[in-house]
Amino acid sequence: MLRALLTSPFQVLRLAWVAHRSRYRGREQWEVFRVLTACWLKINFAPRRGLYRQRIFGFVVEGSSYELLLKLFKEMFLVEPYAFEPATTTPTIIDGGANIGMAVVYFKKHFPEATILAFEPSPEAFRLLTTNVANNQLRNVQLYNVALAPTAGELPFYLEADGAGLNGSLRPHPAGARTVHVPARRLSDYLGSTARISLLKLDVEGAEAGILADLDQDGLLSCCQQVIVEYHYPIGSAESAQLAACLQTFERRQFAYYFKVVYPRTVHSQDVILHCWQRP
Repeated sequence: MLRALLTSPFQVLRLAWVAHRSRYRGREQWEVFRVLTACWLKINFAPRRGLYRQRIFGFVVEGSSYELLLKLFKEMFLVEPYAFEPATTTPTIIDGGANIGMAVVYFKKHFPEATILAFEPSPEAFRLLTTNVANNQLRNVQLYNVALAPTAGELPFYLEADGAGLNGSLRPHPAGARTVHVPARRLSDYLGSTARISLLKLDVEGAEAGILADLDQDGLLSCCQQVIVEYHYPIGSAESAQLAACLQTFERRQFAYYFKVVYPRTVHSQDVILHCWQRP
């Protein structure tokens, strides 16, 4: 705490610079600075009482820690990996891997009339997702406490010590501290043959290739006007070939695409944003 006090003036200047460099202007730029500063103060000086809330652009978001709230705010609202331009003011968005709902809040900020189907398998994250949707009275948001997978059933889900953290996965991983069993469902089970999806967003920690292949097999991938995938690319492993197969599927269905590298590389993997859209 003493160190935080001594560095406070420099930290405030740094946060002001981050807000200045963001794409926001006017009142929204001030809001970015306010949220960054409030989270930093709460991380360093607020008592740990198990209730962590932060007001963000008029929404109140509850998380499992202020560190998580700050990380998600910077990722969703400053990095903006899921920014897209729909063809309508009432887009239909599928949020696969919704976590506590920060992406839902981001989408609702930009598209208040959007219809959102949000899927999250972690019991702890889903509880916070439900709370955040209810507390902000978000309309046209449907929540599903299931894992998306190529086949329906029940699957082991590997959680961090913080069950609402960002690394829960259907695949075993080093951060996995415990395992729960969760219901798994095919995304195609929630889509009709006449569905028109403005955006399919997937952040499913390695399950994306199987979900996309299953959609394509059922002829439903073409129902998605745009697809944004946080693709978890395991460097040097046999799973690396799945990325090529995934891209071939999009090319076969006449999607254009590009990559954005917005996250630091680790020794064994690289997370990239794959943004695809149907050619006119």
